[in-house]
Amino acid sequence: MWFNTLESPPLPNLMKEIHIEDLDLVITTINKQLYCFENRCPHEDIKLSLGCVQGNEIKCALHGYKFNLVSGLCVDDDIHPLNTFQAKLKDGLVSIQIEEADK
Repeated sequence: MWFNTLESPPLPNLMKEIHIEDLDLVITTINKQLYCFENRCPHEDIKLSLGCVQGNEIKCALHGYKFNLVSGLCVDDDIHPLNTFQAKLKDGLVSIQIEEADK
């Protein structure tokens, strides 16, 4: 299911925190591409929005682990992947796709 979230995309390389359903998410724009990911490091449960965007990766502020925003994979170690979500810009609105849980 798609959720409209923002009336315009975040400025390049800046992160915008949003909340959809029971999820804390971050949206960022890198090279005109939107990325959305869970605002929680899979390693230590700290907000990734406290870190920084470097290229197409988010770097956690606590231990410095980097996660690829396309694949969600940690580029430094064998850590659980980051939860990523599909994002799109249509008619000026940023929308995020959240998969419905199986019932």
